Amino acid sequence: MTAESVLILTLVLALFLGLLAIRLHVGLSLMLAGFIGVVLMRGTGAAMGTAANQPYSSAADYSLTIIPLFIVMGVLAVNAGLAQAGFDFASRVFRKLPGGSALASLAGSGLFAAVTGSSVATVATMARVSTDAIVKAGLGLRLAAGVVCAGGTLGVLIPPSIVLVLYGVVAEESIGQLLLGGIGPGLLTILAYAATAMIIVSVRRRRIARREAAADAAGVEAGSGGTATAVRTEEATKLDISGVLFLAVIFGVSIGTIYLGVATPTEAASFGAMAALIIMLLRVRPPQWAAQLKDSITEAVGLTAMTFLLMVGAGVFTYFLALSGASAALVDAVVGAELQPYVVLVLCLLLLLPLGMFLDGISMILIAAPLLHPILTGYGFDGIWLGIVIVKVAEMALITPPVGMNAFVYSGAVPEAGLGKVFRGIGPFILADIAVVAILIAVPGIVTFLPELSGAG
Repeated sequence: MTAESVLILTLVLALFLGLLAIRLHVGLSLMLAGFIGVVLMRGTGAAMGTAANQPYSSAADYSLTIIPLFIVMGVLAVNAGLAQAGFDFASRVFRKLPGGSALASLAGSGLFAAVTGSSVATVATMARVSTDAIVKAGLGLRLAAGVVCAGGTLGVLIPPSIVLVLYGVVAEESIGQLLLGGIGPGLLTILAYAATAMIIVSVRRRRIARREAAADAAGVEAGSGGTATAVRTEEATKLDISGVLFLAVIFGVSIGTIYLGVATPTEAASFGAMAALIIMLLRVRPPQWAAQLKDSITEAVGLTAMTFLLMVGAGVFTYFLALSGASAALVDAVVGAELQPYVVLVLCLLLLLPLGMFLDGISMILIAAPLLHPILTGYGFDGIWLGIVIVKVAEMALITPPVGMNAFVYSGAVPEAGLGKVFRGIGPFILADIAVVAILIAVPGIVTFLPELSGAG
């Protein structure tokens, strides 16, 4: 890179961070910063041409049809009450285990994140409900913060995952195999988080037992696993069970068909969206059908527009990075250093952590994947395995101090939880994430096992 290119790159990065600081939408910040960068590198004409062509080139790929379909499926499932049903059912199942309400929160966050595809949205939605349940069970605000913030990251690996779809498009890897590859690591992450929560609770068991004894003496049901109500009615219990079964149906028709090789990812997503629509109509009273459909469509359109705005903005910014020579300079620097492949892998993964200070998971993937994927596959790493690891670390960045975005979202939703307490609560779950990443690196078969068995292409 020339000195002029370095100066322009520095100015554009500073502009981008400044736009984020004034709370301009990430997609617009990327687009405006990239546009200014292209103006400085090639002139106004080239920048106008990029701005005119990028929206179409970013959205005209047929494989991207899966994104609005998954979004519609998720919105319909949430509006049908399936995520809430999953949380309530998990509360009943886990209530007798140490930290039952925390485990229920993890389950609820995982379900909600899977159907919405957004870590930040999951934290914002689950923060108040889960925190109240965990605190009332006597488990403490720090654990509540850690469970909710970490639980929000589960949706990026558990299919259907919009982040994995975008990674497949950007890195030109099989979307079907990426979705299947995320199942094993997603389950491993859930187990790691659950074990972490149970260990924390077990260490403080005596204190919790005293609180439960005091609550029992006062006639309050303590340790109810995430619910402050007295006794669930039989009808409500049946609704929770049916909600979990319906979630299994949606998962089966959307992901099972990919595994069996009977449907492409886009076809499977359409099956899932149709199944979610039918289920919503079954669970919602007929007089409310029109209102629920209107709300669902409106929300799905907004989420789809936001996702594609991020893609367009990232496309403009990535084009600027290519013009500036930053992409080529990064590749040359890595190759020229002649480091061992796993050293390069770790260094590239560490680059993702600072991005979590400013960007959500989708934005990170759209920016980082075009840079890191070709470098690391050039060292012989499997593309599907690499995609899962990169996505996992990208979401991990959202809870990493000093500026993990999920922590700020949680502290905003739960004002009594200061940032210091939130980060202390997150700490054990970051260690669990590091352990999961280490296991995935040591045992890549956890990722590749299902894709190799399936007929997904």
